[in-house]
Amino acid sequence: MKSLERYELSQDGRDTIAHDKGLLFVHPRYGKVTDFYQDNFQIVGTYVDTLRQLYRGQMNPDFLVDCEESIEFGEKTFRFLSYDWLLGKSGKASGYQYRLQNNDLGLIIFFKMFHSKAESIGSHLKIECSPWFLDNRKPSSADKFLHKIAKKILNCAEPHYPAIHLAVDMQGWKPDSDFSDRMLCRSRRVCQYNGIDKAEFNFSEISGIYDRSQSFKFGSAGAVQLAVYNKTIQAKSIDKFDYIEHKWEESTKRSDGSVGYDSEQDVFRVELRYHHSVIQQFALGTCNQETGEIGVNLKSYSQIIKHIQALWQYGLTSFKLKYNSNYLDPIWTVLQEDIEFTFPESSYEKNLHYKRYYKKATSFSGKNYQLYMGNFLSACARKATPFYKVLKELQNSMIWTDIALHYEKSQTTELQLIERLKESYQERILMGYSV
Repeated sequence: MKSLERYELSQDGRDTIAHDKGLLFVHPRYGKVTDFYQDNFQIVGTYVDTLRQLYRGQMNPDFLVDCEESIEFGEKTFRFLSYDWLLGKSGKASGYQYRLQNNDLGLIIFFKMFHSKAESIGSHLKIECSPWFLDNRKPSSADKFLHKIAKKILNCAEPHYPAIHLAVDMQGWKPDSDFSDRMLCRSRRVCQYNGIDKAEFNFSEISGIYDRSQSFKFGSAGAVQLAVYNKTIQAKSIDKFDYIEHKWEESTKRSDGSVGYDSEQDVFRVELRYHHSVIQQFALGTCNQETGEIGVNLKSYSQIIKHIQALWQYGLTSFKLKYNSNYLDPIWTVLQEDIEFTFPESSYEKNLHYKRYYKKATSFSGKNYQLYMGNFLSACARKATPFYKVLKELQNSMIWTDIALHYEKSQTTELQLIERLKESYQERILMGYSV
């Protein structure tokens, strides 16, 4: 899809001049489409919003025993690395059994995987870093602190691909009511949203609209996800508005000391969320076109920060907001062409071809998938679990996309696969698996 022609206003505001960074967008046949000058459009910040760093290793038995005993004795706080942390058991959805939380520091530590033994090497540690933690440290300093935590919790700790959220905040623009209809994406996931104003489901794309068209979400949380929402409302709802407003003021500070941020106007955020597995795919698939070398280091924050501009660009090609069938919406052109993540450590290497590596299964019969799903259905049928919960667990599995792609090759759509699973599950229930 092409971008609309861009123009800027002359100094007296009477004439328009073609310019590759202009904020007046014109259709070659129908004339003016969008005038961001009139809307007082501005970018008020570009941020790394969230980092979730994984570490692999074996659980430190002394640390694990200390935490388990503290929980057993009903202790709410735990002293760790000279900080006090809230200690508790974690929900099963997180994949981890225990959690340490210090919101003043800006960290949540998840440790001891549910489905792996403590003495086995695995991703037993996930550290979730808030914007507060990241804003107060350079990437190298953040890595050093996280690694210090990892060495205390794990034996032979090694960083293992973070998840990262990239955010752009702006004023003078908000999504239209048909925003979801005009968004193109390749997500395969089908989800159920509760308490929303509108939901649309399709096996090639998914979207949810919340809060009277104030918040949109596209794609799977286990891959690349796009979120568009009213950041002003969201920040107020979690009592972080003063903090984020200060960031907007600092980001738009002019040379004369004034700020561009307008406190009377809502800020909307466009956020791209990359799962750990996607970062790993980029690390394994990216190629240096000069040397032919395949693979880049993306296992830590300071390593991934060098490539966030490329990740941003990739996300905006995975999701495209169309103006019509031939042209991109003007806001998407701005996000693609004008946004730069200006971290001192970041760089855009033109000789790198960023590509995700997908493990091919051309010789794989799929029998293991059939056994996996069959055994899973039988186990759930013994507990008489409702099918919608069974399906949700299957779709949250890290191999669901591989399963769906495997069946797609045999001319079975994802919808047809789900219907087969439903019928098979019903047969097990009727055969008395739960009796």
